[in-house]
Amino acid sequence: MLSNLNRLLLINIARSDLSKCVSINLQTIIKQPTNLRIMSTNTSTANQSKEKSKKCLVAVCQHTSKANKNENYSVFEDQIKSAQKDGCKMMFLPECFDFIGESKKVTFELAETIDGPLITNYRKLASDLKVWLFLGGMHERRAENPDNKVSNAHIVINDHGEIVQVYRKLHLFNLDIPGTRLVESDFSVAGDRVQSLVQTPAGKVGLGICYDLRFPEFAISMAKAGASILTYPSSFTVKTGLAHWEALLKARAIENQCYVIAAAQNGIHNEKRSSYGHAMIICPWGSIIAQVGDKSGYAIGEIDFNYLENVRSRLPVWTDRKPECYGYIISAKEDQRGIDEQSEYKFGQVNVKSSQVFLKTNYSYAFVNHRPVLRNHVLVSSLREVKKFTELTSDEVSDLFNTVQKVQRVIEKDSNTNSSTICIQDGKDAGQSIEHVHVHILPRSKDDFGGKIDKIYEELQTHDKKSGPVLSDQVMAEQAQHLRNYFKS
Repeated sequence: MLSNLNRLLLINIARSDLSKCVSINLQTIIKQPTNLRIMSTNTSTANQSKEKSKKCLVAVCQHTSKANKNENYSVFEDQIKSAQKDGCKMMFLPECFDFIGESKKVTFELAETIDGPLITNYRKLASDLKVWLFLGGMHERRAENPDNKVSNAHIVINDHGEIVQVYRKLHLFNLDIPGTRLVESDFSVAGDRVQSLVQTPAGKVGLGICYDLRFPEFAISMAKAGASILTYPSSFTVKTGLAHWEALLKARAIENQCYVIAAAQNGIHNEKRSSYGHAMIICPWGSIIAQVGDKSGYAIGEIDFNYLENVRSRLPVWTDRKPECYGYIISAKEDQRGIDEQSEYKFGQVNVKSSQVFLKTNYSYAFVNHRPVLRNHVLVSSLREVKKFTELTSDEVSDLFNTVQKVQRVIEKDSNTNSSTICIQDGKDAGQSIEHVHVHILPRSKDDFGGKIDKIYEELQTHDKKSGPVLSDQVMAEQAQHLRNYFKS
């Protein structure tokens, strides 16, 4: 006989893809290792509603995708509809939910754009059922990709049928060992960023795909940004799945104190490829609270915000960290608007027109200098208005110097040189005239200032105090546009 506590915990539901019969084994329910409060019979209705709002049911799905997109969609459609009837608000589908082709040629032929018929069907399904869908790892055609290569796109659709986020897989899986060859870079293009979190009924969700699971820094960047859930839709090989799948998922959950949701492919897709399966949900303490096993189907897990807060308060690993000893990891930040979606950027006592900006990152921006000491003399500044370098956060410092390095490479290439002067004038007595942290980047030549190389520092100290000509807005805009071309993905 199970206690009331057990009954409040997860009910793991596995549905056979063929029979659609519910199979519930209450004796194998895995308890979340926490002292959850059991609601007593005299709890007020208001308190019950408040407690209910702190929980959310989600479903993790699994299937053996093949090259027939319509058949794959039909299976997942059934799983999604069934999970919605069971009270789930969010459903997580595996990598390659669209199809798994038998060759690179077939993969490219079957791939669609995000506005193609397959995602259109999923958007309508989400809207009709009023559920969120996490479609992990679509073979996405993009105009900017090289010929015959796709992106691996994790698409999030909200309960209105709107695409609210797209993450493109950063880490491509390249395995070439005796008996197994799966080289993703043969047919796929890597993404270029950790995507911002998605706010959902189950909290903020960080998006990954399969091989991303092996990179703890990737997970930390999302947890640091406030993720409650990390999700890794996957198609693990049988060999790596047996050895590492569960251990890696548990590690990401424990070290980041997040729920981890990992939808999975399973079984034999074709004569060249098989997947491990065992889609699961893991709680922040590291326990498996839902698992599908090695069959097609889905499992339901409960995201409990009170439990999440309890784990984090009992083991305060985030406040106990010492990144100054082993390195800072930049948190996944909210998406920035494009450069031109704001007309001006605050730069101390003045404003910089967006037309003069050629690069924008999470915390920094680079722009053309209106009074350059040398050709291609540009500036990089923090987006946040800060007077002194010492006032920047660790994330801002990391981003600022990473941006400086990117800009330096471009400026040297554009100036046909391999030397630069990089300088920060930090404070009035150091020659700073604009009270906003900024870095000067100047491409150099041995002939600068008649061979007097160090004269650059004298010029920097006085150049913005002279009454000479400055670049016109048109010239600055043209130069910025020219430099923007270097940073197009």
